[in-house]
Parts: sequence; C-alpha cells; structure tokens
Amino acid sequence: MTANQFRAALARLELSQLGAARLLGADGRTARRWALGERSIPPAVAVLVRLLAAGKVTVKDIEAAHDR
Repeated sequence: MTANQFRAALARLELSQLGAARLLGADGRTARRWALGERSIPPAVAVLVRLLAAGKVTVKDIEAAHDR
C-alpha cells in the first residue's frame, strides 16, 4: 500500500491519521510517517486498512478485538 492509497482509504473511512493510529495500535507519529511515505506501511496494516475500506471489517470489529 502506498502513502497515497493509505491517505485515500483514511479519507473514505473518515478517519484522521491519529484516529487510524489509535485504531491500529500505532503511535500518531508513525501513522503520519506512513501517510507521508516516510515509513513503509506494514503488510498487516495495509491488509486491515483495505478490509476496512472494502467494508469487510468495521471499526467496531477492531475495537472489539482490542477488548479481548
């Protein structure tokens, strides 16, 4: 996933970079670096963001997984 694809997915999901970072268990600076292309987006994060954007997984699903 490219930085542009990451930013576009966040826009579709109406998630800020900070919101995405919290949801994905990352630091806000890390998500910013992903969005700027300064750091590679880990494959697992890319898959999860793509599943979210496709509607296969919801934010609530991820939040529930954090609670387990």
